[in-house]
Amino acid sequence: MTRQPARILLADDHAMVRSGLRMILDAEPDLQVVAEAANGYEAIDALAHTPTDLAILDIAMPRMTGLQAAREITRSHPHVRILILSMYDNEQYFFEALKAGASGYVLKSVADRDLLEACRATLRGEPFLYAGAVTALIRDYLHRARHGESLPSTILTPAKRKY
Repeated sequence: MTRQPARILLADDHAMVRSGLRMILDAEPDLQVVAEAANGYEAIDALAHTPTDLAILDIAMPRMTGLQAAREITRSHPHVRILILSMYDNEQYFFEALKAGASGYVLKSVADRDLLEACRATLRGEPFLYAGAVTALIRDYLHRARHGESLPSTILTPAKRKY
């Protein structure tokens, strides 16, 4: 029995970028772009009538940004996983993306290398962090520890603590 490919919504305001990403994604047997959007409003509209497993959102789009769209998708379509695509290697954007409901953050400059891995990790329910994001998380954790701010009492989720 063959599994259906994961259904992907691709939102970026640049048609050439969408076209290139679509070629990369559609070449994979387990991934299929089922809808495209040029801004956040179009992305949300597409989700209303196109079954989707993963939304890949450019962080900077006109009318409604990827972050704004991610917040709305998280509220209205909680089953859809979100991956943010960005040209900004900026930890503030990365943290905002996580707060908005994204499971991962991929830099456009290395999308040809990281995008497929990021899609598959996100679809498995795992976070995808690029190298700079890992550094930012460690720096944030160490800063909080040095300044006596509250830190998680455990790194294990409640489900993992059962074992």
